[in-house]
Amino acid sequence: MDRLNRIQVSVSSNDDMNISRRSGSNNCAMRLRRGPKCYILAATFFFFIFLIYVNDLTYITAYLNKKVPVHRHVVRWLDYKLKIDHRKPRIMITYKGRLGNHMFEYATLMGMARRHNMTPIIPEDLDVLDVFKLPTLQGGLDLLREPKSYPEEKAATYYKGVENIDRTCDAYLEGYYQSWRYFDNLREELLTKHFVLHESLKSAAKEYIRKLLEERNLEGAVLVSIHVRRGDFVRQKVKGYTAAPIPYYYRAMNYFRKKYGKVMFIICTNDLIWAETNLDEGSDVHYSHETDGSLDLAIMISCDHMIITSGSYSWWAGYLVRGEVIYYAGYPQPNTKIGNLTVKEDYYPPYWQGRW
Repeated sequence: MDRLNRIQVSVSSNDDMNISRRSGSNNCAMRLRRGPKCYILAATFFFFIFLIYVNDLTYITAYLNKKVPVHRHVVRWLDYKLKIDHRKPRIMITYKGRLGNHMFEYATLMGMARRHNMTPIIPEDLDVLDVFKLPTLQGGLDLLREPKSYPEEKAATYYKGVENIDRTCDAYLEGYYQSWRYFDNLREELLTKHFVLHESLKSAAKEYIRKLLEERNLEGAVLVSIHVRRGDFVRQKVKGYTAAPIPYYYRAMNYFRKKYGKVMFIICTNDLIWAETNLDEGSDVHYSHETDGSLDLAIMISCDHMIITSGSYSWWAGYLVRGEVIYYAGYPQPNTKIGNLTVKEDYYPPYWQGRW
C-alpha cells in the first residue's frame, strides 16, 4: 500500500506562503516568499528589459547631468548613399577645441562646400549635434578619397587659400577657421536651416524667459542677453586672453536702457560669483544659475540683442541673435600669442559694435 502523502499549507499575516510536503521518511520543504524584495527585484528586471527594448538612454543621461534631454538628428551617410552624387568632391574639416570652436569649423565647412560645390560630411559624435538639428551628412574620414589638405595659417585670420580649393578631388580643412568671412555667403541659411535648436531646448528656453518676465512684471520688455566669460581668460593673460572689465558691462547695458527703455537683461556666465558680486543688481537684471551650457546658449540666442565678451562660445551667441551685438573691443591683447593670430576685421563682423 502506498504511503499516505500529506501536504501542509499555511499563510502568514506578512504574506509569506509556506508549502511543506512530507512523504514517509522523505521530508521535502518548499518555501515561496512574496515580500518587498521580490517586488523590487522584479521591477528592476523589467526596467532593464524596457531599456534594452527602447535602446534610448537620452532622458536618463540628461537627468543625471542636469541637462535638457535632446534626441540627435541623425543623417547617416549609409542611409543616403544611394541619393548622393558621388561625382562631386567631398569636404571635411578638423574639430578642435569645444562647442564654440566646433561651430566655427562647421560653419566654415558649410561655406566652403557651397562655394566650391562639394559634399560636406561631419562626424557622428560632433557635440554641436546635441544643440542643433544639423541637416548635414554624418560619416567618418574614410569617406574622403585621397583628399588634399588645407591647413589654415592663423586661427582668427581669414585664410585666402580656401578660395583656391581644388575642385577635382576631395578636400580636408585643418584648423579653427574663426572668421565670419568663411561663411558670410550663407549667413541666413545657417540661421534658418543649420543652427536650429532642438525643440526641447527651444521650448525650455522659451518657458524660462516667460516665467522670468512674468515674475519681474516685465512682459513685453526688450530682451538683452549678456555673456560673461572669465575663468581661463583671467588666468592666462600672458597668452592674450582678456576678460572684459566692469565698466564695459555698465556702459553696454546703459546703451540698451537708453535706447529701448523697458529692458530685461539675462546674464549667463562661467563665473557666477564674480558676476553677482560686481555687476548690476537692478530689477531688470537676472542671473542664470543653469549648469547646462546648451540651455544657456538657447536662452541667449532667444533674446533680441546681445552683449558679448570674449571666446568663441560668446561669439556664436552673438552671431545667432538677430538684433544688435556689442562686443568687448579689448580682446585679444595685442602683441601676444592670441593677438598675433587675430585680425579683428576678420574675426568680428562689421555690423557689430566694438566698445571698451
